[in-house]
Amino acid sequence: MANSSPDLIPLRALNQVTYCPRLYYLEYVDSLMQSNEFVEDGSFQHRRVHDEQLAGRTRRDHDAETTRSIMLGSERLGLVGKLDILETRSDQAVPVEYKRGSGPREGAWENDAVQLCAQGMLLEEALGRPVQHGILYYQAAKRRVLVPFDAPLREKTLQAIQLIQQLQQRDTPPEPLPDELRHRCHGCSLAPVCLPEETLFLIRQQANPPDPAPAPGLTRVLPQSAEGAVLYLQEPGSYVNKRGQHLVVHKDGAEINRIPLAPIRQVVVFGNVQLTTPALTCLASNDIPVVYLTSHGRFVAALQPALRRNVQLRVQQYRAFADPAQAFALSRAVVKAKVANQRTLLLRWLRPRQLPGTSPEPVFQALADLLLRIDTASDPAVLLGIEGQAAHLYFAQFPRILKSDSAAFPFDFHQRRRRPPPDPVNALLSFAYALLAKDCFSAVATVGFDPYLGFFHASRHGKPALALDLMEEFRPIIADSVVVSLINKRLLTSNDFLIWRNSCQLTPDGRKKFFHAYEHRLAEMVTHPLFGYKMSYARMLEVQARLLAACIRGDLPSYTGFTVR
Repeated sequence: MANSSPDLIPLRALNQVTYCPRLYYLEYVDSLMQSNEFVEDGSFQHRRVHDEQLAGRTRRDHDAETTRSIMLGSERLGLVGKLDILETRSDQAVPVEYKRGSGPREGAWENDAVQLCAQGMLLEEALGRPVQHGILYYQAAKRRVLVPFDAPLREKTLQAIQLIQQLQQRDTPPEPLPDELRHRCHGCSLAPVCLPEETLFLIRQQANPPDPAPAPGLTRVLPQSAEGAVLYLQEPGSYVNKRGQHLVVHKDGAEINRIPLAPIRQVVVFGNVQLTTPALTCLASNDIPVVYLTSHGRFVAALQPALRRNVQLRVQQYRAFADPAQAFALSRAVVKAKVANQRTLLLRWLRPRQLPGTSPEPVFQALADLLLRIDTASDPAVLLGIEGQAAHLYFAQFPRILKSDSAAFPFDFHQRRRRPPPDPVNALLSFAYALLAKDCFSAVATVGFDPYLGFFHASRHGKPALALDLMEEFRPIIADSVVVSLINKRLLTSNDFLIWRNSCQLTPDGRKKFFHAYEHRLAEMVTHPLFGYKMSYARMLEVQARLLAACIRGDLPSYTGFTVR
């Protein structure tokens, strides 16, 4: 028997690599651990088998002795792991492995048999005598399956060990499973990370002439909308502590609010609001990020849960973004998506006002020309110039887009200005971009990137450059759309703004109205232009971050920005 060693392969990894080499790589090499109902149910089903108080204890059970939770390891085999149960009958030792499902109608799944055979091989080395077979117990069917450790199964087990050793030397994961094995992806906890069908679709699309139509029949592997809600804390002078399973907000010694922890997915703190250490510790332990913004809404920092362990992605990120050619290719993709989305929104907002028989708006053609120039741009300076021209054309149309009611409150807009924003429209735009930045920060951090190293925006101290890179393509369709909607639906009045000299900001009540509109926009369902299925904008941020990771890892030859039609 032996203690665990970091160089030894866990027994469970043999099951994973036999089932799907890509699953093994993402989970054990990139350290991307995800959970779903099947994983949680498996842990629950193993609760008694893995009970620490019963570990290593032997008891008599009819004609056999059973011992639970035995740790075994072998430097020769390069394996380490735990046997669920060891049954001993006279001179026979039989490993028993519990599985949560019902198993096939006959026999056992190959990946389960390989894992069990590895247990038998470890047991042989520990006892110094042959182990002829093992037992797989499929809990859902309450069925014991005898698995002979014959020569072919032992060879498959050794091949699985060799495959793991080869995968550990790779810098990129293997491709997703082929079409005939794609059924294995359904129910896999890492499907939202792996994006198997999307990855293969993009690989095939980029290898062949592009097809403007979305992919038919792609399976939705991400939930349609983000679960949970965002808690906004903005009462000046208040402090938040933890009491039981609630966050409690106090001010001037009195309790002013109590919020259950269960539905919270993110906490956003504005200005002078204090969170106690127990509250912060509780949020971090529950993987709930805390984002800090100034009272004006400018992004300051984010307290994320423990950094994702997939170090290799960050190594590849640093390498790729340091390569001028790769950084420029990514920059061109996000700028192209941003300009395309700006043009699409102007078409939506201005075309209904165009008189029949009149010529198309010149701005539409101008933006289309800029999109063509992006494809031929040769260096970052040219690309920045094109982006600047597109922004000037786009914001020049805002006075026509906004339905300002001069009698109630004039939303005058002349040009985009910030730090500080001088008027309500600029204040709303800056506030929207700050909220979008914190959501993009969470998306890239969730995937495992370093949010502060970007490829388009300059990496400066305290500036989440990669989050700003990702948000470029979403600025028009999320942030600007919320601003236009709030103004044109007359949901804001002069009472929702504080204006002093050349500075303007939202009042606390105005921010509440903005939060509602912003979260409503994030929850809206939109069809992905490439994959053809619907998801919320909140999930779309994560999908694009994961596609960027796939490009960085080498899964995809290039990155495609998100555009609306």
